[in-house]
Amino acid sequence: MKSQKKPKDKVTETSEKRLSQIYVVAAQLFCEKGFDATSMSDIADAVGITKAGIYHFVPGGKKELLFAVMNYGMDRLESEVLIPSRAIADAEQRLRSIVTRHAALITGGSSPAGHNPVTIVVDEVAGLTAVQLRKISQRKRAYLDLVRTTLQQLKEEGKLKDVDVTVAAFSLFGML
Repeated sequence: MKSQKKPKDKVTETSEKRLSQIYVVAAQLFCEKGFDATSMSDIADAVGITKAGIYHFVPGGKKELLFAVMNYGMDRLESEVLIPSRAIADAEQRLRSIVTRHAALITGGSSPAGHNPVTIVVDEVAGLTAVQLRKISQRKRAYLDLVRTTLQQLKEEGKLKDVDVTVAAFSLFGML
């Protein structure tokens, strides 16, 4: 007799919580195994629902799920990092907020291997359609622009040495 896999969470939880769980698990699997090597069945098994259950929450195919996971990660980045940081007028405090909040977001929602829906935005863009890639790129550009503007303001205030703010912004993202 084959033992049945016990779901990680009860099916009675809210749709929003279940959808978040699907996104987080899918992100972890995409990062660990790669997008192409991860099947919808792998995700369903890890979440503890059927493959049809995944399609109920995320209509379409695996590319749509990847896009949804990336948008989920970008939504979290926007609400937890960008919006609060944009509200800070002082560039030095804004940069401190960006770095602190981004690091907290990454470390707070990551698997032991460091994967989460925010980090997948960097790792698996090849799995997106051209339209999806353009939308994710626009969202990433908004974040880059905030950091570049902040660094430029610090440079103009004499608080940052003569550096290329674009290179510095990309370096900051690489460190985070």
